[in-house]
Amino acid sequence: THTWRGFTWDSAVTFSWNENKIIELMRDWRDPETGKVYSKDRLEIKGLGRAKYILKEGGSMGDLYTTSDLRRNADGDIEIDDAGNVAIEDNLPDMKLGSVFPKYNLSWRNTFDYKGLRLSALVTARIGGIVYSATQANMDLFGVSEASAAARDRGGVLLNGRSMVDAETWYTAIGAQSGLPQYYTYSATNVRLQELSVGYTIPRRWLKVCDITVSLVGRNLWMMYCKAPFDPEAVASTENFYQGIDYFMTPSLRNIGFNVNIKF
Repeated sequence: THTWRGFTWDSAVTFSWNENKIIELMRDWRDPETGKVYSKDRLEIKGLGRAKYILKEGGSMGDLYTTSDLRRNADGDIEIDDAGNVAIEDNLPDMKLGSVFPKYNLSWRNTFDYKGLRLSALVTARIGGIVYSATQANMDLFGVSEASAAARDRGGVLLNGRSMVDAETWYTAIGAQSGLPQYYTYSATNVRLQELSVGYTIPRRWLKVCDITVSLVGRNLWMMYCKAPFDPEAVASTENFYQGIDYFMTPSLRNIGFNVNIKF
């Protein structure tokens, strides 16, 4: 906090992070009834469609995987059959999409006071992690997204550098909830103006009885940086194994309020 002739500036930075690592799942556990010995180094929890949370030793609880991809030939080209359809292959080795947990979180609040007038601004940032949008996948499937419109305008999607498939064929293959999540995985990094408030305190010496502070407060006012097609902080669920997944969630809201604080 710094003060100059009645003007006060208070600045505070918060930095936080949370790390988790799976050390061991189950090794050589013996069933006391049957005597059988069980070991497990991979545990598939849940997810959405072909996006799956898989626990592995050395990994973390937030790791999102898929075991599906476009089928490719020996040269690595995407296979297109005689009817022009794009083939999908399941039960492939685990392909990690990323972790839905952030690497760290930041916040920076600045408050300015001068003769009863107060201005406060809070900027927050989430750095790292990924999110998966099944909403975008479904919009592409039904041809109502900006990306699908652009593909139609281009005459389709170019595959393998030489083969053009129409937009409907392409998005039927990769889109929808049951499509390929690697095409709908985005960086969860975002920076926003989380809160801005302006207030004035009517001093006790004027009213003789109390101090009255009136404030105008706005929250979630400006998304300064975000690459995902939705707000990465507006999660559908707070449980461990559904964070980072967007499936027609309610959009995040900007709100503005008015506060009156009376101090006797």
